[in-house]
Amino acid sequence: MKKVIAILALCVATSAFAGVASQNGAYIDTSKLSKAQIAELAAKAEEMGATTPVNVSATVRQEAEAWGTLGANMGKAMVGAAREVGVASNEFANTSLGKVVVGIVAYKVVGKDILGVIFGSMILVIGYSLAIWMMTTRRWSDVTYEYEPVLWGMYKRQRVVKSHTDSDVVTSKVLGAGVLILLTTVVGLKTIF
Repeated sequence: MKKVIAILALCVATSAFAGVASQNGAYIDTSKLSKAQIAELAAKAEEMGATTPVNVSATVRQEAEAWGTLGANMGKAMVGAAREVGVASNEFANTSLGKVVVGIVAYKVVGKDILGVIFGSMILVIGYSLAIWMMTTRRWSDVTYEYEPVLWGMYKRQRVVKSHTDSDVVTSKVLGAGVLILLTTVVGLKTIF
């Protein structure tokens, strides 16, 4: 997936630089060509630069063929494995070995991307949860509780009377949570993408 995005970015960048070069006065020296050759060259340039529905259709068709080839290769891999075992493809896909083969083929196609999304999401959830816990906990505060009996003294309910947190503790909690959120975001998004 990353390779496809990189190739598309390269294609866009290349065409953008070509457009800039032609706008900056880059031209072909045609002083030594005859008028017929210049006309033929201009016609070919016009043909190459024109974006007609035929050109767009050909590009879309090539992309669809590439995806179709990917699906066909997956099917061939499954059929080849089924042939080795000597079973029909549909019956083979329902066996435990067939499920393993389908899983392996699926992992080879999109496995790393899916694992990146799963682990990256886990990193984000755990990191943000720890940052929220850091900010909301009273662990580093001086807290005074009052206990009041409930249900004729069967148990006591705890109520906070006063809570005091020093300013240096608050600062360290905020800085620690901020650094944790920053690191979690960077590592989690890097893992995902």
